[in-house]
Amino acid sequence: MTKENLFQKIFKKVIGSKDENSEPRIREFNLKTDLDFILCWQEDLFTSNFVGFQINPYFLREQKRRLQEAELNPFEHGIFVLEISPGVIGGFIWCKIYDTNEYGVFGSVEEIYLVPALRGKGFSKRLMERGEEYFLERKAKSVKLLVTITNFAAVNLYQNLGYKVTRWEMQKDLT
Repeated sequence: MTKENLFQKIFKKVIGSKDENSEPRIREFNLKTDLDFILCWQEDLFTSNFVGFQINPYFLREQKRRLQEAELNPFEHGIFVLEISPGVIGGFIWCKIYDTNEYGVFGSVEEIYLVPALRGKGFSKRLMERGEEYFLERKAKSVKLLVTITNFAAVNLYQNLGYKVTRWEMQKDLT
């Protein structure tokens, strides 16, 4: 399925979904039904957060491998999707548990994505809250995430959920 076809399918479900019984729900990731959606969104997710990012077949193969590995290890990885209707998802959150000497057990939001048509409707907050439940179930003491400073909507969401800046990542272009 092409990226355009996938977005059209999702957009039609979002716009055409007037039935009150079809409220989107958050459920666990299913490799067989959800993998193509998540792989399709990688380009939008990474190009919007990393200037100059170029998607290539190697990157997608590696992401596919990581998703397959994550599904095999549910204690360390929790991937949850926002299902708009049966078989159609509109976003996801990928959570990972780390256990380190420095920080102890903590959670990391590895990726979070929502299709543009669903943004600003509270679904990102619901995905984040489900991720935090996953982390609490695994006794994480804190949650870390990276966000692009110019992604004002995401920064605002995270601050409203209680996240605080604890480190600065700095960069200098040499070319």
